[in-house]
Order: sequence, then C-alpha cells, then structure tokens
Amino acid sequence: MIGAKIRYFRQMKGITQEQLASGICSIPYLSKIEHGLAQPSEELVEHLCNELGVSLEQVDDEDKMKKLHLDLDAWYKEMRLRNFEEVINFKNRIDEEIDGVEDPDMLTKYLLLTFRYYILFRETDKANDILERLYHIQERLSENLEYFYFYFLGLYYYQNRKFREAGEKYKKANKLLMSMKSNNAEWAEFYYQQALVHNRLSQITLSNNLSIKCLDLFNKEYNFKRAADTEILLGVNNRVILNYGEAEHHFKNALKYAESFNDKRLKSIIYHDLGYVYSCQNESEKALEYYHSGLQNNEDHEIEDRAKTVYLIATEYLKINDTKLAKHWIDEGMRIVKKTEFLEYIYHYNVLELKLNNIEDEYTELALKDAVNYFEDKNYWNYVSEYGEMLADYYFNSGQYKNSSFYFKLANDARKKIMN
Repeated sequence: MIGAKIRYFRQMKGITQEQLASGICSIPYLSKIEHGLAQPSEELVEHLCNELGVSLEQVDDEDKMKKLHLDLDAWYKEMRLRNFEEVINFKNRIDEEIDGVEDPDMLTKYLLLTFRYYILFRETDKANDILERLYHIQERLSENLEYFYFYFLGLYYYQNRKFREAGEKYKKANKLLMSMKSNNAEWAEFYYQQALVHNRLSQITLSNNLSIKCLDLFNKEYNFKRAADTEILLGVNNRVILNYGEAEHHFKNALKYAESFNDKRLKSIIYHDLGYVYSCQNESEKALEYYHSGLQNNEDHEIEDRAKTVYLIATEYLKINDTKLAKHWIDEGMRIVKKTEFLEYIYHYNVLELKLNNIEDEYTELALKDAVNYFEDKNYWNYVSEYGEMLADYYFNSGQYKNSSFYFKLANDARKKIMN
C-alpha cells in the first residue's frame, strides 16, 4: 500500500525514479518499494515523502483505508439489497471519509459505487457525469473494479432502455465474475439483472433459466424481497408466452412473500399483474377485481403506480363497452398524470380518450403523432407499433395513402425491433 502511494504521488508530480531516489536510496530498491516487494523503514519513507512534498499521513494511512474499504463494501451491499435509507446514510458518511484520500484504487472504487448510487436513484444527469470520468480510467482497473465497471454500465444501459448494449456489458462482467471469488448474494443479483435484459429482448427461455437460478440463491440467502421480485419476473415471462396458469402461480407466490412482510406497494404491483393476466384471458370481472385490490394497496404518494393501474381499469371498462365507467376512470387518470406531469401516461390517456370518443378529426391526428414521436424517442417500440398503426388507419380512412403507408411501415419496423 505504501509503495503504491509513493509511486502514485511520484507519477502525479512527474518525477522519475532516478530523481526521487537520488541521495535517498538506490533506484532498484525504490522500484521494489513501489511494487510492494520491499518494506522500507519509517525513516526512509519520511525522506521520500519530504522529497515528494507530501505528508507521512498521506502515504501511511492503512487503518483509515481498511475502514473506508469495509464501508464501501457495506455501502454496495445495502445498494444490492435496495435498503434505500441505509444507502443514503452510508453515502453521507463515506463522502466525509473520502475527503483528503489520495489512494487511486480507493478513489476509483468510490467513483464506481457513486455511479451505482446514481443509477439506483435514477439521477441520470449525475450518472452521466460520473460515466464521462470513468471512461478515462477504465483501462487501468483491477479485475474486481473492472467487473463493477461493466456490471454497472450494463445497469446504466438497461435503465436507458438500451437493452442490447446492457446485455453486451453483462457478458463482459460475467467473464470477470467467474474468475473472482464471489458470494451467492452477488451471483443472485447478477443473474436477476441478466434475466431482466433477456425479458426485454423477448428471450424468455434464457430469462426463465436465469430467474430460476437467482430465485434459488435469493431463498438460500433469506433475501425474500428479491425472491418476490424474481417470482414477479417469472410471472411476467410466462404471461408473455401465454402460459397464464404458470404466470398466476408465480404471481401468487410473490404475493405470499409480500404478505409475509406486509409490503403494500409490492402487493399493489402483484394485484396489478394478476389483473392483467385475467384481462389477457378476457376475464374482465376477475381482472377488475384485482386492479381494484391493487388500488386499495396503493399509497397516495405512489403516483406512477396508481396512474398505471387506473389506466388498466379504464381500458378494461372500455373493452367491455361500459363507456360511462371508462370515462370516469379516464378522467381520474388524467387528473393524476396532469397534476404530476407524468408525461408517458398523459400520452396513453390521450389515446385512450380517442378510443372512447371514436372520433377522427385533426385532434386525433395530432394526438397520435405526438404519442408516436414521444415513444419512438424513448425506444418504447410496443407503443410505437400500436399507436403507429392507429395513425396509419386514420390516414387510410381519410384517403391520405402516402402517410398511411409511412406509418404502417413504422409500426411494422417497430414490431420487428420488439421481436429481434
């Protein structure tokens, strides 16, 4: 550690080994010190520090570095467990501890974990700033830190809906993780994140295989909250491939976990998903029952969750031609999303209102074009496909065949991107 610090300060100040060793020790002995092959006396270290213009404390701070290293590991563990309050507490403490630290590896580890922190809390601009700094040091990373780099970069790409890029980064991280001594908790979380990417790429078999692996590991670690998340992912995967019975089984397993630790938000999500399973089977009565259960477990401050469930309720009533209740829930949803400027669902509710009113005019064209442009920019290809096709039908019905052809092609291309 001391030798690495001496080398770091020497290189930072642009001093050669010959210049630093002059009058203090031999060049070969200095080289051995810097590479950890020789243990210098305290007097020799002091002479080297004086020549470098740094204090002995800056070089020989082993106890402080050990504590900081342990705190960084504990911080990462809390991030992995999604214990948000503890994560914030650790960051505040570590931000004070890191002040004045010069060790390059420790600073790099702190930088990587700060990147992970901003991803966890979806602070995209701050994550982008950190990423620019990481690009300049990635080639000098140790194996462990290189794993963090590629793994966190995969998380970053996933959060920005660049699923293929995320998958590529996870492949590189996986090779590094296999050669490292890693615990079950790390593997479980890594498998889960890989499974999410495969789900997004419609690679359901791969997603299921990884989900089953991480579910076993989460249970062995008694990490039942993450086990519940995995059961939800398995439920979603099975719903996608129309295996509704298996989907229901996994969602109800997740519900047992959620009930065991009385997580209302998690119960709300699961009821939402169970409702959608029944909606896909045209069992609207059961679907609505679960959707309403989801709302009852939804806290008022969970605006986005509430908006999504209200949207599905309105959609279901529209599906069974109960236009009065459909309008009531569309109005309720609009009130929520406009109050909070939840832009994605403002577009969804606008389109739902078009379906309810069944009127084709200039406003219809404008609303659909705005929705298609928004979702295309966000790479939400399923909505580009759905709303693009609606716009193509509008143009076809109004005799604008060139525009109709353009949006049919756009919808078809979007569908291909979902499948590929």
